[in-house]
Amino acid sequence: MRVLNGVIHSRVKGVNIIIDDNVWSNIARLKAEGLDSHIHDSDSNRWLTKRAIYINFLRYPGRYNGDKLYLHDGLNKEEKSIVYVLAWLLLPGRFVEDIMSTEDLFLLNAIKTRIPTNWVAVLKGHMIGAGDKYAHKLPYGVFISKVLVLQGVDVFEEDRLLCNKSQEICIGSLFSIGLKRTVNGWFFRDEKIAFNPQTDFEKYVVDEFRKMSERVERVENTHFRLEKKGDVLNKNGIGSENEESDDDSTGEDSMESS
Repeated sequence: MRVLNGVIHSRVKGVNIIIDDNVWSNIARLKAEGLDSHIHDSDSNRWLTKRAIYINFLRYPGRYNGDKLYLHDGLNKEEKSIVYVLAWLLLPGRFVEDIMSTEDLFLLNAIKTRIPTNWVAVLKGHMIGAGDKYAHKLPYGVFISKVLVLQGVDVFEEDRLLCNKSQEICIGSLFSIGLKRTVNGWFFRDEKIAFNPQTDFEKYVVDEFRKMSERVERVENTHFRLEKKGDVLNKNGIGSENEESDDDSTGEDSMESS
């Protein structure tokens, strides 16, 4: 495989294979339009830093310790789902899937801020990079197989690989990244969420707890008022005794003087 002027060239079973912008448009329905928002020094990322992007998408930005390993763990729910799709579906084949690359960070920012991205350039660059490093593990197998068929390669005796349920990226993937499903939607496992009763029994239990909580609150308020009133009475009592002792001493002083 070689690349000339951004066009991928290869030769398979004596057939010259060309993957240009028209092929991406016809097969993948992607147009070579938009910005190179996945590239660090592109115009759209001129004033951005990886650290600032990462901190902005963390669940708890204050806990960031300056570690340069941009882990998936710790991201907000939506951001975590996006980088999971980037790592496992759009840009597959990497050695470590739970750490964000520079490309991931800027693509995440582009997706969240709705920057129009040239996805043909993104996918083509990833395919070229994978071909240079791991020629036997090219990504986008379905896309490549369609390219070969459309450009006249005989695939009659080639092995056919079928996907089963265990290889699908589905709801189970959301559980694997720390999410759980409730009647109110998807949440992190450690996230505190308000209970929303559904059945009559659940509504009854919630109502009873509410009434009990209100009764406890009233008792606590009454106890607080009584304590406050007792403090005032004690203070007034001590003051009266002091006044009486002062009066007695004044009387004694007057008797002695007489």
